[in-house]
Amino acid sequence: MLSREEIVIRISIVTGGSKGFGLALVNRLLSRGDHVYTAARSASPIYHPELTHTQVDLTDEKAAAKWLQDSLTPQTLAAADDILFVNNAGMVTPIKRVGQGGQDTLHQHYTLNLVIPVLLSHVFTKQTQSYSGKKTIVHLSSGAAKNPYKGWSAYCSSKAGLDMFMRTLHEEQQDEAYPINTFSFSPGTIDTDMQGEIRKSSKQDFEQIDRFQQLYETGTLKSPDEVAGILLDLLADDPAGGCVYDAREYVKKQS
Repeated sequence: MLSREEIVIRISIVTGGSKGFGLALVNRLLSRGDHVYTAARSASPIYHPELTHTQVDLTDEKAAAKWLQDSLTPQTLAAADDILFVNNAGMVTPIKRVGQGGQDTLHQHYTLNLVIPVLLSHVFTKQTQSYSGKKTIVHLSSGAAKNPYKGWSAYCSSKAGLDMFMRTLHEEQQDEAYPINTFSFSPGTIDTDMQGEIRKSSKQDFEQIDRFQQLYETGTLKSPDEVAGILLDLLADDPAGGCVYDAREYVKKQS
């Protein structure tokens, strides 16, 4: 029998954990023995005794912050050896050129993709400042963070902004007694609802739609579970903070 000193108690927190990549990651984390806290607008399709899912509108800043504060109680922190927080929730729409489309969708996009991850990282950092165990924040990035695509001005800029926030947070954490390790993870093209949203756009709004349609038709898209496995492999390698890791490049280096 393992002693208490040999058992690692992991707490993982995932936004957008009710479908797509987030759901696949939650399943992987549960399989390795984590207690998982998730938040999403929709209900979770799975039941597990180690899953605590909360339905919350993640564009509601007060509700989102309260959810994370309630998840990171002193009792939870005292019981855990390892805490992982994954800023996964995001959206690709509006897929429109600048000057087209409505302002409300733009506001929702930047709130979900940038404001909420920054806000929740602030809450996580504040709540865990005196926690001496292992702490990790992972931000979901994209190749769009470093490559401009016509029609994706919101998505490209929100992901680029999140990556720079991550780098700045990493630099600040070097001054802390119990630093958080933080990095970004670019999952590549995954077969999720987000890809469906891209394929539903028009060539007028998004010139590269044919390439994404071809990825789907040729079965080139990665499964959410496969990419979730890559992220867990990366985490097991104790990756350096302040970096953006590309799933495809990581797999190439391991082969």
